[in-house]
Amino acid sequence: MTGTSFPPVPELRVARVVEARNHPNADRLLVMRIDLGGEERQIVAGIRAHYHAEELVGKEIVVVANLQPAKLRGEWSQAMLLAAEDEGGRLGILLAPGAAPGTRVAPSSGQPPDGEITFEGFHENVLMATPEGVFLNGQPLEGAALVMDRSVYGRLK
Repeated sequence: MTGTSFPPVPELRVARVVEARNHPNADRLLVMRIDLGGEERQIVAGIRAHYHAEELVGKEIVVVANLQPAKLRGEWSQAMLLAAEDEGGRLGILLAPGAAPGTRVAPSSGQPPDGEITFEGFHENVLMATPEGVFLNGQPLEGAALVMDRSVYGRLK
C-alpha cells in the first residue's frame, strides 16, 4: 500500500529483575539488572518515587527488548519496562507473574518485531492496559498472563 505507514513493532518480552538499586546521579531513577532468558541487561526507569528498589527484585516484568539503548544520567538502559499512571498519579508496572524470562508477549495476529526501534518509534504504538487485558494497537497480547501491579490501568509507557 502506498501512503500507509505502520509504527515500528516493539519486541515485548518477560524479564526477571535480578538486582535493583537507586541511580547514583538521579533522585527519580532506579537502575535494574534483568534476566531476559539467558541474557542479562541493565535498564533505567523513572519509577523511584513509586517503588523501592528491593520490592522489584524477583518480579517478572514486561520490557521493550528492542528499544535503542540510551545513556540516562551516566547509566546505560538497554530496554524499557512498561508502566501506566492513573489520573490520581499512582503508577503500576506491567507484570507477568510466573512467566519464564525471555517469553515473548505479542498479539497473535501481529507482525514480527522490527529491529532496534527508537523511543519515539515505540510511542507511535498504542499500548493500553485495561481491566479486560493488555492491548497493542487494539490487539490483545498473548504469550503470558499479564497483570497490572496495583490495579493501575491506562496507556503503557
